[in-house]
Amino acid sequence: MREIMGKLGILLVTGGLSLTVAPGMAEAAPPPNFRVGIQFADNGGRSGFGVEQFTGFVNFGTSVSPWAGDSNNFDPDGARINLDPAFGGGVLGQVDFRIGGQANDRGGREIGPATYTPWASQGGGSTDTITDSNSFDPDQYRLFLETRPLPPGAQISDLRLSILAVDRGEPDGVPAFTRWASQGGGRSGFALDADSFDPDGFRIGLEVV
Repeated sequence: MREIMGKLGILLVTGGLSLTVAPGMAEAAPPPNFRVGIQFADNGGRSGFGVEQFTGFVNFGTSVSPWAGDSNNFDPDGARINLDPAFGGGVLGQVDFRIGGQANDRGGREIGPATYTPWASQGGGSTDTITDSNSFDPDQYRLFLETRPLPPGAQISDLRLSILAVDRGEPDGVPAFTRWASQGGGRSGFALDADSFDPDGFRIGLEVV
């Protein structure tokens, strides 16, 4: 359970639900403007680090990152997600957003569909598995940050991201989380599948308050 302090009380967040326990309804400060990054590695997430690639910043509208892979762009073992705030770059405007991903293999000859989280105003959630066209050991991935005007009455006061590795015939890996935006965001740990080797895809999660 997390506590978010406001001028008039405490916002308790537990199990995806929020409850204000103080007189009045103080509005929490909006999170910072941010972009989303992803980085891949090999050798169980210990070496073979690829170049981290980023979307644009959310306040500037819909964007897509360049393709990202490990150091040799072949069958990465793990990935980490980055909630990268624009410190000194303002706060999140009246913008709704969702995170998406897409994978390719064999130099782009096997490209999978783009899949997205639900919108932040809908409470967030997880993408479907991001994988290539044959759902087997993609080489590269890219991120989408899609935006639209925030629906009337909706408010976003905090968020964090997660990433989970999956492989057919194995239990899912353990999700790796960024810090909350109010705690500075940043990179998650590396998400690995059950045997830390060549996952068939990843799922990205978006949690919002």
